[in-house]
Amino acid sequence: MSDIYRAVARETVQRWPDLAEGTRTSRPKAWGALAGHGIAALRQRIGRALTEEERRALWDALWRAAREEPDADG
Repeated sequence: MSDIYRAVARETVQRWPDLAEGTRTSRPKAWGALAGHGIAALRQRIGRALTEEERRALWDALWRAAREEPDADG
């Protein structure tokens, strides 16, 4: 299921590039907002609340995706 985390992370970063940029530049609240959007997207995709393990796995994938430069090949 790790592919789903990476996919949701990429989609979230693509959908909210301003928050990804804010995460890269340590803008206050950007990471929290981006993480919230990612959690909501994954929750919608799987149709239930996330476990703590799932949430942490998504945060990891999302953090990595957000820290990449926008034109970097994934």
